[in-house]
Amino acid sequence: MCQPMGAVQALLGVEGAMPLIHGSQGCSTYMRFQLCRHFREPINVSSSSMSESTVVYGGEKNLLKALETIKSQYNPILIGVTSSCLTETIGDDVNGIITKFRESYSEDPEEEVPQILSVSTPSYTGSHVDGYDKTIKTLLESFTLPPESENKKDVINIVPGNLSPADVEEIKEILQLLEVDSIILTDTSESLHAPLDGSVEFLSSGGTTLDEIRQASNSKTTLTLSKHADSGGKFLEKRFNVPHISLPLPVGLENTDGFMKIISSLEDIENIPPVLERDRGRLLDAMIDSQTYNYRRKVAIYGDPDLVCGLVSFLTEIGMEPSIIATGTRSNKFRDEIHRIISRTQHKPVVLNGGDLYDLQRQVKKRGVDLLIGNSYGARIAIEENIPLFRVGFPVFDRVGAQRIRILGYKGGLHLLDQLTNTIIQHYYDEAGYELLDELIR
Repeated sequence: MCQPMGAVQALLGVEGAMPLIHGSQGCSTYMRFQLCRHFREPINVSSSSMSESTVVYGGEKNLLKALETIKSQYNPILIGVTSSCLTETIGDDVNGIITKFRESYSEDPEEEVPQILSVSTPSYTGSHVDGYDKTIKTLLESFTLPPESENKKDVINIVPGNLSPADVEEIKEILQLLEVDSIILTDTSESLHAPLDGSVEFLSSGGTTLDEIRQASNSKTTLTLSKHADSGGKFLEKRFNVPHISLPLPVGLENTDGFMKIISSLEDIENIPPVLERDRGRLLDAMIDSQTYNYRRKVAIYGDPDLVCGLVSFLTEIGMEPSIIATGTRSNKFRDEIHRIISRTQHKPVVLNGGDLYDLQRQVKKRGVDLLIGNSYGARIAIEENIPLFRVGFPVFDRVGAQRIRILGYKGGLHLLDQLTNTIIQHYYDEAGYELLDELIR
């Protein structure tokens, strides 16, 4: 996925924000199409509607008109302008155009102008992971105020990464059980998983407020749960001396234990709440119950680098064999993290760092795997190779409930394990779930 896609996802976690793609109509249509069919929610993404003539003469007129239209029609709290490959190539001065727009209202103090930020997200480099990371950093750079005093508040900033709304909600529930105050940067748990109440919302009614972003410098620590989304935490540490810790995504037992250990040490928590102890025990129990089905099953995993790293860690815990590990985002962090996880096992997987689905299928044919884990784009490979696909990540468009996929924490791990195991049973065992089907024994 391209950078603006990640930028839009981050902006949709800010209350009252309207993303604006400075590019062609096709760019915003593509964003809405992908996000709507994944989250099953109405997604508003504006466009400056660049055309052939504006490519030649520049997009200033279009962007000014788009900003004016959004202001008058929707009156958002924030307009997030993300560039595209088109506007990056012709070299539009987006910040200069935004300044000109603000100046047009400078003589009218009665007129309130929304907050506007600009994020450089050229589509021809990086991926949606980079766009998400840049947007979180830009939000903090643009709005975070200097701390009110040297004494930090007992609040933890959490940068979750571009997770499903259910996983963001899981993190929030764990923090609430631990009685930890937090600022989620940014929070999509409500805005991208809203209940149907009859109202029509053109702007995000839930999410992180701008006031919370302004106060992020007063927090005692920033925890980044996705190592590829750590620029915001690094910025807060450098500019405002807010300590920053980057963790692996809390998928599975070890990573979730690590997350709990960090939170407990930061907040001086001596005793984990019984409900979390119970959930941990249930996950352990399920790992034992499912071992018969999962042990030594060869798996191909693909998707966003942090998601893949978290899944690989969990799969090694439950006895599965990560045979092919792939991400489309070329990353040294990904390579190092996979090496760290695999070095503790006897596995020798093929690692595709910056590969695509063609590379993935070639390796599937060569090595043979029992299960695919990744987004819906792997469905064709699963059908052609007659192996089951467990859908997780982004996008999942050929099944409903993508916004409710929960894999983080102990409860999420339990859900993930049940779904994985049942996928194996359904494909490889008889109708009673006892006997392996002869024709599928490898």
